[in-house]
Amino acid sequence: MESILVETHLSALRDRVSALEALAAVDRLILAGAQLEPVVDELFDRMPGVMRCEYTCIALPSVDRPGLWDLHLESHGAGGTGRVLLPRQSGAEVHRPRLGPVPAALRRAGAELVQAWPVTLDTRVVAILGVGFRDAIPADPSLGDTLESFAQRLSLALARSEREERLYRQAHFDALTGLPNRLLFRDRLTDELQQVREGGLGGALLYLDLDDFKQVNDTLGHPAGDQMLAIVGQRLRGCVKEHDTVARLGGDEFTVILRALPEPGAAQHVAQRIIDTLAAPMRLGSQSRRLGVSIGIAVFPDDAQESDDLIRMADAAMYRAKQQDPIRIAWHRSP
Repeated sequence: MESILVETHLSALRDRVSALEALAAVDRLILAGAQLEPVVDELFDRMPGVMRCEYTCIALPSVDRPGLWDLHLESHGAGGTGRVLLPRQSGAEVHRPRLGPVPAALRRAGAELVQAWPVTLDTRVVAILGVGFRDAIPADPSLGDTLESFAQRLSLALARSEREERLYRQAHFDALTGLPNRLLFRDRLTDELQQVREGGLGGALLYLDLDDFKQVNDTLGHPAGDQMLAIVGQRLRGCVKEHDTVARLGGDEFTVILRALPEPGAAQHVAQRIIDTLAAPMRLGSQSRRLGVSIGIAVFPDDAQESDDLIRMADAAMYRAKQQDPIRIAWHRSP
């Protein structure tokens, strides 16, 4: 009897050491500044052995579908390990996080018994960890604490990811319109020109300047001017394709990078669409205003293959467009 008791204690001690080693491995990644994906991979590698489970699941907020979850689920058995990304699902309520999509997903995968733990950041549920068992949950009262410890690590990784995302947005996006700023615009233009040099389809750069915007600020005040700029940003995004870039350089200057144009003349149609869209009345407080815009166009790679040259050409064409009436579009060179 004594030997059985000793072996039981030794087994529990081995399990605890294994859990501490697994948590330490995750800690090292977090302290080293690893991105979220390697931390998630490490959790998937470590949790099955420590939790002695046949299924593991991590629900993360969908990047492109707010309010939905991306469910990453792994099953472990004689046939090996397989991970799948389940279709986006909803169902995690902040005040009842355990009733989110994870337990149901684990049961559909084949688990008879499940444990789930919410991953919180401040008061928000930012992820859900879950484990599933085919037969019975191991008789180890520390498993719940261990799952909570894994959840705490994931919370730290998500906090770092959110902070980095916030800092990135502050550095690369305009706070007023939500559009890429000058820095991100130049990065994207440089990348696009490089792709063209490597054989990709050419495109066009549109340089936009709003007409008489100063008058709006002077007569209606800066809050109305800010409101107009935000509306302009929304309308410009609606005028281009998803893979194109609309950016605000500052003040009332905007740019549009049109990618993979079938022929340079197609930029004329987009420019005219922008003029027509911005000409629709805008409600600014109690007043309605119409807005004009002057647009300069330079195409790549025909006009230039370097970003500074292309920007300079499109900017010069925009100033020529301001002198034209009623057509406020000018090319660096006719297409």
